[in-house]
Order: sequence, then C-alpha cells, then structure tokens
Amino acid sequence: MRSRFRSFTLLASLALFVGLASSAFAKTAAKPQKKVASTPSSMVDSETGQASPIKPVLKVEPQEMARRFFKEALSPYGEWLDLGEYGRCWKPKNVAETWAPYTVGSWAYSRYGWTWLSNEDFGGIVYHFGRWVHAKEEGWCWAPDLEWAAAWVSWRYGTETIGWAPLPPKAKWNPATGIGIWADREYNTGPDNYVFCSIKDFDDADLSTALIDPSENGACILHTVNITNISELGKSIFVGGPAYNWVAARVRGELPVIRVVKERSLVKFREQLRESADGPAVFKDLIQGHRVTMVSPEWGLLSDPRRADALGFTGEVEEKDKKVSTVVWLEGKTAPALEAEAKEAPVIREVAVLSGWEPLREEERTLLLAKIAKESAGMSPETHPAESFDAKRDMPSTH
Repeated sequence: MRSRFRSFTLLASLALFVGLASSAFAKTAAKPQKKVASTPSSMVDSETGQASPIKPVLKVEPQEMARRFFKEALSPYGEWLDLGEYGRCWKPKNVAETWAPYTVGSWAYSRYGWTWLSNEDFGGIVYHFGRWVHAKEEGWCWAPDLEWAAAWVSWRYGTETIGWAPLPPKAKWNPATGIGIWADREYNTGPDNYVFCSIKDFDDADLSTALIDPSENGACILHTVNITNISELGKSIFVGGPAYNWVAARVRGELPVIRVVKERSLVKFREQLRESADGPAVFKDLIQGHRVTMVSPEWGLLSDPRRADALGFTGEVEEKDKKVSTVVWLEGKTAPALEAEAKEAPVIREVAVLSGWEPLREEERTLLLAKIAKESAGMSPETHPAESFDAKRDMPSTH
C-alpha cells in the first residue's frame, strides 16, 4: 500500500513539472524571436556568447597614420616619388625651376626658437615635419618624418650675412645629442644648398626677394660660421641659432616675436582657415597678428581610432570579418582604401643627391671644406651635443 502511494506521488509530481514546462514554452513561443545575425568570433563576448555592442578597433602605428595623412594632404600640391634609400618622398609642383625650401616666407621668433612662416599652401607641413633631399633630376623633394619643430635647418652667420640650409634625411632627431654646429660637416652640406641674405634684410616679410645670388654662396660660407643649435626643451624641440637679440639689433625694422599655437585637430585647423570645402585642403601657417596657429597632429592619439575621431582622422575597424580602411579627415573626406593604394604603381627612380658642392671649382671646394672642418674640429654629436636652452641667451630681451 505504501509502495503504491509513492508511485502515485511520483507520477503526480512529474505531470505537474511537464505542465509547467509546457506552459512556459507556449509563452516563449508566442513572443516574436529576434533574428540573430552571424557574428564574427572577434566580436562575440566570451562570457555571454552574444555579439558585443562595441566594434573592436585596430590600432594603427603612428608612422602609418602619419604616412596616410601626409599622402592625403600633400598630393594636391605635388607628386610622390620613390627615391631609393630615401623612400617615398614628395616633390612640389607649380614652383620655379630654381625653387628651394625655406625661401618663400619669413622668419619669426617664438618659444620654439626660430620659426619659419611659409606663404605656401603646403608649408604648414613640410617646414615643420621631415627633411629635404636635393636630387639632381627631381630637384628638392621632401622626406616625411614625425617630429614637429619650428624649422629644420642648419644655420650660418657672420658680420654681414646670415644663411640657412634644409637639413637632409640623415639628420635624424636624437634628443640626447640634438643638432649642433657640426651639422655642415656631419651632413656634408655644401654652399649650393644654402641660401643667404644680408642681416639687414632678415626681417623681410618675403625673403625670396632678399636672397643673395647663389653664385656668391661660396664667399658667404667663407665669411660665416655654423651656429646651428637644435635641442630638446621639455617635450618640445627648440630651434636655436643666431641669438635673437644680436639679429634684432641689426635688421632694418622689427623682428617679429610670435606666439605659436599647435592645433592637433585637423578639422578645427581647416575651420580656422575658412577655406572652401570644395578645393584641396590648405596647410599653411595661420597668422593672426602675433598669434600663429600651426597644424601639429598628435600621432599617438591618431593611431587609436576611438580617440582619432575627435581629431577628424580615423583609422581601421573590423566589419564582417574584413578589415576596412577608412581615413576620414577634413569634413568627412575619405581617402582611398589601402587595397586600392597598394595597387598603385610606384614611380621608382634612381636618385643622385646633390650635396651642394658640385658647382664649385676644385680649389674653392678644398678651401671651404677645410674651413668647415676647422669650425667643428674634434667635435661629434656624442662629444659635443647641442647646447641646452639658456633663457639669458635664447629669450628676447625686449619681450
């Protein structure tokens, strides 16, 4: 009797469980079910098994992000060439045959030292980043680099003249050594790669009209000494050279002292320039009285697409198990996908680099080489690094 009762109780419990389960299933079946799309494994939350609402982002190396930006920004103003050991370089178009960098514009002084203010639409990039190659066939070509400086030049000065030359790609930035008065010897920079002007004319608003004829460069080298002094200053680079007070006392007018504002957002920089969105982006220094705004992206931020969006530049994201490359900047303009870019046939050219010594006669070259060697005799970047910033020497006394 007790065994029969237990069996009855067990059957009743089982029937009740089945009834409750059927009722729950019926309620669930009555509700419309959401369609779950196939989701890449990289976008599935490992704990819940459900698709993550946040798409993963692929961090792009700063060098790659800078390369994309430079290519997109400068392509309207020139041609990209593969120049052998110097890699992908940019050559400006619509410039004079005798054109040289750091000639169409003027010099001013800022907290970052001697600052080049360019009058060219591409000048806000190529005079503050990278170095220059003087090629025999191609002319002056710009080699990209990441560090921002007020200018990248070697300096010479004397009692009557002052000169500057674009630094070559071998002048790599090293905070421990900087770039000092050994620059001409170390980088084999010859007279023809310099431009000179009278010290009295150094304050001209357009120095291209005040430059001494290149045929006089040898004599200018002979009567000047190297005064290059590019050094680290905090997290920035200070472009030293001729002392501001010494030069300011010798120019005809007033040598500008400016406040440089580095703008990291490309969108904001474009808005401040108020250029038409229909034309190519303009990258020239924005001069507003003594305030000058310069574009200076922070590559470390741009390499993270989640942060780069705020700066007007995005990187790569994953979509449907495929990498989709989007470089969006300056009011939503989109660069070509990397796949298309990879198919571009590069223009491979052998490059013969001009050191600036080529036009000189042998005896003159020997004389000037000996003078330059004597200026920095016994010095090297390791034994004689650039001198650290000195407020008494490097700060304008009247400001």
